[in-house]
Amino acid sequence: MVDIGDGENYYKKAPLPRIGSNLDRYKFGQSEGHFNQTGAMRMDLKVRNAVSKRRFALAELSLILIGLTIWLTFPAKTNAQNKYYPDHPDVRAMCDAALPNIVNATRDNKRGTLCALAVVQYYKRYESRVPRDNEFVKSMVEIIAPQFVAPNDIVDEQELYYPCLAMILLAEYDAKKYAPEIKRFLQKLKERQRPNGAFTYKTQPNSGDTSQTQFAALAMSVAKTHGFNVDVEMGKKALNWLCSSHQNGQWIYKLVYAGGGNGPGRPDPTANNQPGQSMQAAGLGSVYLLSDFLQLYQRSKSMSGSLSNKDIGLPRTVTIYVKPVDGEESMLNKQGPLVTFERGKLNNATKSGNVNLINNFSPYNYSWNYYFLYALERYAYFREQAEGDMRGLENWYDQTIDFMKGEQQADGSFPRGQDKKEVSIDATAFAVLFMVRSSEVINLPISTSVLDGGIGFENDQVIRQDDSGKIRGLEAEKSLSDMLDMLKDGKASQKQMQKLTESLKKQIVKFRKKDDKSRGEIKAFLRSMIGAKNYFRRLIAVRFLAGEQDMDNAPALIYALGDPDYRIAVEAHNGLRLISRKIDSLVLSSFAKENAPRDSAVLTEEEKSNLRQEFARVKKEWTDWYLKIRPGAELLD
Repeated sequence: MVDIGDGENYYKKAPLPRIGSNLDRYKFGQSEGHFNQTGAMRMDLKVRNAVSKRRFALAELSLILIGLTIWLTFPAKTNAQNKYYPDHPDVRAMCDAALPNIVNATRDNKRGTLCALAVVQYYKRYESRVPRDNEFVKSMVEIIAPQFVAPNDIVDEQELYYPCLAMILLAEYDAKKYAPEIKRFLQKLKERQRPNGAFTYKTQPNSGDTSQTQFAALAMSVAKTHGFNVDVEMGKKALNWLCSSHQNGQWIYKLVYAGGGNGPGRPDPTANNQPGQSMQAAGLGSVYLLSDFLQLYQRSKSMSGSLSNKDIGLPRTVTIYVKPVDGEESMLNKQGPLVTFERGKLNNATKSGNVNLINNFSPYNYSWNYYFLYALERYAYFREQAEGDMRGLENWYDQTIDFMKGEQQADGSFPRGQDKKEVSIDATAFAVLFMVRSSEVINLPISTSVLDGGIGFENDQVIRQDDSGKIRGLEAEKSLSDMLDMLKDGKASQKQMQKLTESLKKQIVKFRKKDDKSRGEIKAFLRSMIGAKNYFRRLIAVRFLAGEQDMDNAPALIYALGDPDYRIAVEAHNGLRLISRKIDSLVLSSFAKENAPRDSAVLTEEEKSNLRQEFARVKKEWTDWYLKIRPGAELLD
């Protein structure tokens, strides 16, 4: 149970069933018999008798995640992109024209790193791969990697822009190979954080810099995405500073403070603190990003969709499992909020910040315009994750692409800003990062090779990426431990889950051969899946528990009679008939037998209403039956 700061629990409590086995209770959230958005029923694996710590060392009972599943595809038109999107012919042509300008960039550390990152994101978007064979990108990685271990460490530089971008480039290029450098960076980054949570110039320790704090936050997020463990307190402190440093929803460039530096500070009179869109997008976008990093919001929008796979031969619906660098127990695989945080403070920052940005939005910003657009895209991505849309700025991408069409030069570059601070090569790199929607593609796994022509890969197949980056076909999981891993992860493809439901018989036989303690743990886990959001996860759990024919599974199956998908309710009913041996006494009506097996999406409201009443009746009958057998049991409604 996690308190986010305003007294609300991440999961709600409910009456607990007593089922006479080693499962002590369920935790779940409900609303009118349907599952709530947190994923509904969660299981509290408290066991009446102490269980040996060795249980989780058992290979078949590890119940750890297979790894981060990231869908390799994006929808052609994501939210807030009505006219243009990254694969739109006009946008692709603009990116193609811009690319030679940054590929031929100087090998200067800072500028070259920014350009190399833009090249990587271009290839991930349009060719679904990391261009390890690109000489420019390769040379930049070879230049910057040694700087993370040299005596004059890269993180000891005056500012944090370059170190953060350099770490991100290493992570994107080969996170496993450069894991020591990245881990050292994360430790040094923590040392650079000010007492109040801000990041700033090394020679200005009594200041808080919104611009640099956003890049430190981005580095944390990318490291987590690649499976590194990042200190959550560092993220929490940064978020707290950002939520405290704005004034009525407006962020500025730099604040200064005296003494211990525990407060946000006051505007620095020596800095250019004129309010503008650039720092607004930097501050507000980082609030959303760090909230996502700390998992304070449940993501209300999946960015999965359709990124073209034509150049690497993968079907559009293939899923890739990527093993986290820091292992399956990394923070990437943890569920729910990672810290407690004052929700009122967070909501105030996002609400007031959105009003400010919406009221003043323009794709043109006098100072560092393309730097602003890079921050704008990041803000949009993480706001969409948290809220599902960009209400008030629905056409932000369309407006900006139209503006950029008028800006792009004949050679494909983008112009130097009017204030003469943002040089053309920087502007062009930032422009590419904006157009390809860098925040989307930075979450894609790499793939450096495939089977010839994609042979061996089926639609909806799940594939693994090995340590070298190669991807290999993965047959449908057949072992009991694999099944448990898939269920625990919850992100396998629909087709793979469907195949699993068709191969449960052998697994149930293997299950019955296990010792009582092992079976109890597995059953406890499977009962928790009765309330999962995914249809196939619930279906597998119900079929397995029904096929095991254990009286202790009856309460979970009775609960499943209220499933919003009546196909699962039928499975639960049939399972109870087998467990009770009442094959003919408790039966469904002919209407239910005919319509319950249909997909709920095609049922009419009248048919749904009739089925609801039918299963309410059946559920009551099964409840009465069970309470006669076990009078002291408490069942969920």
